Amino acid sequence: MTSLFWTPKAHLPGDIHIVRVGNEYHLFTEQTPKGAEFAGTRTVGHAVSKDLFHWEELPICFGCGAAGEFDAYTIYHMGVYVHERRWYMHYTGLDKPGPGQQQAVGLATSEDGIHWKKHAGNPVLRADMRYYEPAIPQEATYQKKDFGRLWFRDPFVIRNPKTGEFGMIVMARDMKQHPDVRGCLSWATSKDLVHWQSHPPIYSPGRFHTIETPSIFAHDGRHYIVYMTHPAWGAPILTTDPYQTAGDFYAVSERGWTGPYLPLDDEVLVAAHGQMRMGGAKLVDGPNGEHFLYGWLVLIPQGEDTDTEAQLNKAVPPPRRVRFLDDGRMHVTYYEKIESFTEPVPISQTEPVTLKNLGGRMTKSLAGPFGDFIFSARIQFLRGERAGLVLRANDESKVGLYAMADRRFGRIEFGTLDKDRFIDARVWKPRDEFDLKVIAHGPSIEIYVDDRLMVHNVRHRETSGGVGYIVERAEASFGEPKALVFK
Repeated sequence: MTSLFWTPKAHLPGDIHIVRVGNEYHLFTEQTPKGAEFAGTRTVGHAVSKDLFHWEELPICFGCGAAGEFDAYTIYHMGVYVHERRWYMHYTGLDKPGPGQQQAVGLATSEDGIHWKKHAGNPVLRADMRYYEPAIPQEATYQKKDFGRLWFRDPFVIRNPKTGEFGMIVMARDMKQHPDVRGCLSWATSKDLVHWQSHPPIYSPGRFHTIETPSIFAHDGRHYIVYMTHPAWGAPILTTDPYQTAGDFYAVSERGWTGPYLPLDDEVLVAAHGQMRMGGAKLVDGPNGEHFLYGWLVLIPQGEDTDTEAQLNKAVPPPRRVRFLDDGRMHVTYYEKIESFTEPVPISQTEPVTLKNLGGRMTKSLAGPFGDFIFSARIQFLRGERAGLVLRANDESKVGLYAMADRRFGRIEFGTLDKDRFIDARVWKPRDEFDLKVIAHGPSIEIYVDDRLMVHNVRHRETSGGVGYIVERAEASFGEPKALVFK
């Protein structure tokens, strides 16, 4: 079976950026040779695709600088902008390890996207000390490696179509905020993508220690900022969804590209409960005005996983479509093109099946065992609290995974059948009837409700098993089951 998760052949991928040029998608990634330390060895990898599913690796763009240069220690996170047939790559350079390290933005250019040359005057942008913290203080150092560093990284460029001016956001730390919550996005402008003028922060919510991998774009009269954060830096992550504390979030401006940017009632784009899984997310333009989400998925075993060692730390999963609502909200949605990699499995059920257990749990096995599959059903609550699907379960449905809708607590859960607590959860407005769909591909589990992505997590446990239905303290009807297995 062909894997739908992309990684470079000889490298471990990191943050990625995808830009559409004509009918092609170009992916750039910070990458480290497998088995090597990242200091001095990182390069910018490059791959191309026609459909965001199949990728062909192209020559490496460039690597770290020589000793004494601003990018000598390592490089990471780049943003690519194509202007008047010339390719501009702004990237992060780090000069040395430990306290006193300076992060700054460099530039490389290309005439064809293949052959790259670093700008002679690098770096082209440094943190402006009028606005941004020069070094992380001891009181805000929650990981030893961070103390004394100047954080200024992850550039992303946007252009104002009316004036032709360019804007760049870069993650930084706002001196006006408390040290624990200085995470902000700096703002700079340019007329030529080379010379930049610094300005005060464009987004400084005063809630996060650090904001990473940001992007900025316009859609339907609004401007959006997408960013990543998690609690490992120290400050608790308090978001509009109490279950989603690590991953990608967004804010919206109704008044132009400089803001103010504010979160909506659901600021979660795609995240996870308590641990980093899907991150570095951005959007890329597709054909016919569509937009697709991409990013990386952490594959490292955690929690209830079996004692296994993942061969990769990150991979790039298949794209998902993004839908914009009239009020400005973004929903990540199911992309049905993934079904072209599957084949249907007949299911004998022709009429809805009702399960009832108002005092405990009841399951019904339906089909399987399957390894990698897409399984969905239409669920209707008749009464009670919880109903959902079982995945990769054993014959007695005592061991395996589940995806569950909980009407009492208003959430969608992902967990294991042999544990009382969930692994991941997402706030959900309860409905009596809904479609529940799960994509299980290797350790990756995606859960959709009415085609909206609610949970994307990773679990190195059961690799195959049966699928079916489950109720807990509920009575529910299950109909329209559909099973597809990956070829």
